[in-house]
Parts: sequence; structure tokens; C-alpha cells
Amino acid sequence: MGTREWRWILWCLCGLQLLLFFSHAQDRQAGRKVIYDKVRTLRLSQSSQLRSLLELRIHLEQVNETIFEGDNYVNIIPYVTNENGARSNVGLNNFSQSSVFKGTNPEANVAIGLFDQLGNLDRAGTFLVQSNALKQINRVITSLTPISGGGKATSGWLLIFSDEPITAWASVTLDEVNNDPSIELAIADQSFKPAAFVESQGTPSNPLVIQSSVRGPSLAAFKSRLTVVNIGSGNGRVTVKLFDSQGSLLRTLPAVDLNSSGMFISDDIRATNPDTFGHIKIEVEDLDTLDNALPRIVATSLVESTTGPFAGFFPAFVLPQINTPAIAGRWEGSVTGTIMNAEVTVVLFQERDMLYGTFDVDSGTFPTTDRSFLIRGEVVNQTYVLEIQDPFDDCAVSTAPCILFSYRLFSPSIVGNSMSGDTIYFDELNQSDRGIFNLERVAPIFSKAATESVINPEPLIPALQQPFFHGLAAEHEQ
Repeated sequence: MGTREWRWILWCLCGLQLLLFFSHAQDRQAGRKVIYDKVRTLRLSQSSQLRSLLELRIHLEQVNETIFEGDNYVNIIPYVTNENGARSNVGLNNFSQSSVFKGTNPEANVAIGLFDQLGNLDRAGTFLVQSNALKQINRVITSLTPISGGGKATSGWLLIFSDEPITAWASVTLDEVNNDPSIELAIADQSFKPAAFVESQGTPSNPLVIQSSVRGPSLAAFKSRLTVVNIGSGNGRVTVKLFDSQGSLLRTLPAVDLNSSGMFISDDIRATNPDTFGHIKIEVEDLDTLDNALPRIVATSLVESTTGPFAGFFPAFVLPQINTPAIAGRWEGSVTGTIMNAEVTVVLFQERDMLYGTFDVDSGTFPTTDRSFLIRGEVVNQTYVLEIQDPFDDCAVSTAPCILFSYRLFSPSIVGNSMSGDTIYFDELNQSDRGIFNLERVAPIFSKAATESVINPEPLIPALQQPFFHGLAAEHEQ
């Protein structure tokens, strides 16, 4: 048996040991088990195969379209229409140059389903897109084949499968005379992403926001449409909140129930509040908390001129949980255990509920040869999880042992500027440790001098000489 096989065996054994340590660390914190049970339930619901995906497969077979070996990629376009003379074209770009399954220059098999506002599959079709090519489907609604009992939808949303990675977009033209299009980019499905990395899709824990919407007075020229689609496996109740430009809540619109795959469309979402502009918050409530099926929503807003053909889309993006604090910055403190007693510096970047940055051992004992690492993490139900992103230690030269290891930090909460919790360490040399950590936020990531360099570049030079920036440069050169 070769070295690689032994390394994978050791990896599996270490993974099992990590799970045992993880279970022990959970028991040390009051209420930790309850938190992680909720997380597991959320992940299970997000990972459930959508009912609409199954329906699309069935209907594609019913219309005798070509069904291919299998799909790995899903995209969603929240809004297409051909009402009142409008038309919607769809573009498919196959950017795949190489495929494990198909080799070089793979062609992409694409299946598209159109769902109406009640969540019923109305039309479907399959298309072939060559590698590095663009396939444009003009008037996509009428270009798809009606399924049994369908073919009546004039507005809806598109669910797109492909067996190779593609990008998709829609060109929505409201005015046939002036032919002024608005471009709407597809949203990649997020079902299997860790919660902190989910983009563009809201859940009961994380609402969506449209950055801006407008409604002029009687003589003004702009209004905003809003489309919300429930792509989840559970039914939901959607609430839309309108804000002014100062952040004050203007109106909470009546809640709308959306079944799985259903959609809500408003042609003038701020009609009740003319002469205002501001963001829109979209919240969804789970109507059945006893099952594992959650509603998940996507949304888009079309800002259009009422006196001309001009229009443009605002895609929604997901907000972090309301109780997630902004914690980006420079953190310093200690990590202790049986085999470690070190002072460390942690630089944390934050993107909503996602965390990443650097972990540096400044002094003391730590069971690795290397002293600087990349880290990643997430915030889940106010619990903070960080782990070393670099899985191997002491690999700088070819004769080094290059040891597999893992180090994770769990914090149940942050109090003021302090973060503390449990740590777990193990490696393939059979070293293991359970300990604690205590960190204090001591400074921002970028110094004031670095920020002011926008107007005066001279103060940036000392900042770029800091170890953190050297680390980034070294990583980039690799």
C-alpha cells in the first residue's frame, strides 16, 4: 500500500477522532446541543431535493424530450414575461473548457422549465450548447413546449438544469417599439451550500433586501415592480416591508402565502407610498414548523420608466441574521490546552455570516512547526466556528514530513469585544488536545493611515510592510 493510501486512511481515522472531540466540546457548553440540532435541521431542509426539480424531470419525459445522463448544475431566473407586448429572451453560455465526464470542449445539455405564479410547471424544453458558445432562446415562453394542461402562463420563473457549468441570463423587453432591454442574471442554486455561504436566497432566519425601489408622484416617471419566488420545499408566508431613504419603515404590506414553487408579482410595489424611494425588505415565515421542509425565496425588482421604455433589474441579496454582530477586525489573545500555551493574533474578515482571515502564533508553544495559517469560519445561530484552512504542517521543503492536522475553535457567543470558547486539535502523529481560547478585538484590519492613502498614498507604505500584507503577497505568488 502506497504513501497516498496510508495518508487517506489516516485522514479518515483523524476525522473520526475529530467527531468524538467535537461531541465532547459540545457537552461542555450549556445549550450547545440545542443550537446544533437546529443547525442540522436547517441544513437538512436546505439540502432536500426540491419537489419542483422532480416535477420538471417527470414532465420533460412526458413531452418526449431528450433526457441525458444526469445534471450537476442548477440556475434560477426569477422573472420572465410576455404580457402586454413584452418579450423575454434567454441566453445560455457554456464556459466549460474541460470536463471529467466529457473531456475537452464539452457540450452542455440544458433543460429549462417555466413555472407559473401558482407554482405549476407550465412549459419545458431541452437545448444543446457547445463549449465556449452562446445559445440564445428568443421569446423563451413561447419557445418552450407546453406540458399536459399547461401552456397558459404569460409570466413566471425559470428553473434551469445543465450537465456542464453554464451561466444564464434573461433579456426582458417591455416595449416592442423602442426595444429597450433589461438584463437579468440567473441565480445559481444554493441548496447544498453551508448556511454562511448562501447567496441571493432568503430563509425564515435570513430575509432578503432589494437595495433600492422608487415610486414617483403623479407626474414622475418611475415605478418598481417586485417578484418573489418560493423555490423551497415548504410553504411560506411572505411579508414585504417598504422603507424610505432614511431607513424608516413606511409600510408593511399584507402578507402573501406562497406554496412551494409559487410566486408573487406586483407591478407597482410602492403604489401605496408615492413620491418615495428606499430599500425593500422581504421576510418569509415557515407555515409548518413541524416538518423539515423550509420555504426559500429569491426576488428581483424591475425599476422602469412610466413615460419611456427604460428599465433595469435590482436582484435581491440575503441579509445576515439580525442578531449577527459585525466582528471584522484584529483580535489578540491566548490559546491554551495540554500541549499548547500560545499568544495569537487573528485577523477576521466578514461577509455577512461568513468569516475568513489569518491566524498567527506570536509566541509560546503550539504543536505545529508553521506559525501562520489561513482560517475560515461561519456564524450559525450566534455560534462562531473557526478552523485552520491549511490542512498540512511543515511542508516548506520536499524532505519535510508534511503532517496532516486540524485545529478548530468554537465560541457560543461574543460579549462586548471578547470572544472565548473551546478548541480541538489533532494530527496524524497522534497528538491531540482539547483546550480553550480567549480573544479580544484590539484594532481594525486596515489602519487609519492605510484608509487615508486614497487621498495621500504615502501613509500606505508603512501599512504594506506589516506581516499581514506580506502573507497575502506570498499567498498570491503561489
